[in-house]
Amino acid sequence: MQILKFLKEYWFLITFLSGTILSMIIFAKAMIEATKCSLRNDILTIYDRCKDDKKITHYQLESIQHSADLYFKLRGNSFVKSLMKKVEYFEVID
Repeated sequence: MQILKFLKEYWFLITFLSGTILSMIIFAKAMIEATKCSLRNDILTIYDRCKDDKKITHYQLESIQHSADLYFKLRGNSFVKSLMKKVEYFEVID
């Protein structure tokens, strides 16, 4: 009986808070997906620049490795893993 009384008195607050929390969760998921997309784009851009010569600068290598680490922490797919395996065989130049 007390639960019904509580719901009757505070239904508007419960509705508002649940809606706010749900929208924050949806927004956070969208931001994670957007970040993954941006990281994947950065990795692919560096790879495309270096794939013809099979040569990569030290700074590009650091950048692609750091982006890949963040991408994997956000639970990215194996597409980037295959690119990183190919990058391992590139010649590092300065």
